[in-house]
Amino acid sequence: MKKQLISIALTIGACAILSSCSIRAVPAGYRGIEVFNTGNKKGVQEKQLGVGLYLIGPFRKIFTFPVFQQNYVWDNDKAINFQSKEGLDVSGEFGISYSLVEDSIPVIFQKYRRGIDEITNIFLRNMVRDALNTTASHMPIESIYGVHKRDLLLKVDSMVSKQTKRYGIIIERIYTIGELHLPSSIETAINAKLEANQRALQSQNEVKTIEAEANKKIAKSKGEAESRVIEARAIAESQVIEAKANANAIKIKAEADAEATRLNANAQAEANIKLAKSVSKDLIQYRQIDRWDGKLPQISGQNTPFINLNQLK
Repeated sequence: MKKQLISIALTIGACAILSSCSIRAVPAGYRGIEVFNTGNKKGVQEKQLGVGLYLIGPFRKIFTFPVFQQNYVWDNDKAINFQSKEGLDVSGEFGISYSLVEDSIPVIFQKYRRGIDEITNIFLRNMVRDALNTTASHMPIESIYGVHKRDLLLKVDSMVSKQTKRYGIIIERIYTIGELHLPSSIETAINAKLEANQRALQSQNEVKTIEAEANKKIAKSKGEAESRVIEARAIAESQVIEAKANANAIKIKAEADAEATRLNANAQAEANIKLAKSVSKDLIQYRQIDRWDGKLPQISGQNTPFINLNQLK
């Protein structure tokens, strides 16, 4: 009988334990962490849980964390307020993209003791707000509202990333949703100034355009004038070269003619000398006989030349 009672008691106890247990799932794209709420093992289990089904005993709980990229937006009542260098209130709706390192889930839970939604909307939001206030407190309102808004976001991104990276939270991007909101009077004044600056910039651009067109025309005129000068120089140089060539040709021809005349004169003189040397009294006498027709002169005198026939013998 006693054994039956013990068996019944054990059965009842087992049923009670089983009734207090539950089955929890860690879905795809998530990692789990089992937390003990009581006993010697109170705290976070060192080993994280992968995808699957788990039987969870009493006083235990599983937290799941996504290991794919997360995108959250703090808008409407979650919009973030901060102040500029002048102490002016600025508000804006911000977004954040981040991811968790898979093996760092236990470290993340030990640090924040919260689930992913609470970590995002409490801890990360507070980090972004503090970084906005720290950075914007050194920036004038016109810079925050104008061209340096991107610089503000980059500095905030860097500050938050340094705080979370050590625990396995990787910040991808922090960005604004729409425009930042300022007091209406300040926003009107800034917009008026920006509009005036825009008109001034437009006027400067128009002046630069006119100057550019004028410079273009001047450059064109200079180019045409220089082209004409170069063309005139080329023609003049061509004429000079042609004149020099003609002068050289005339000089060369004159020198050639003079040389030819000299050579002819020398040749004629040399021929005359040779001819003079070749003429003798016998040759002259022979020429006279050769030309004589055999008739004696009808009139003779002292000066009448007569061929000496004896000399021919």
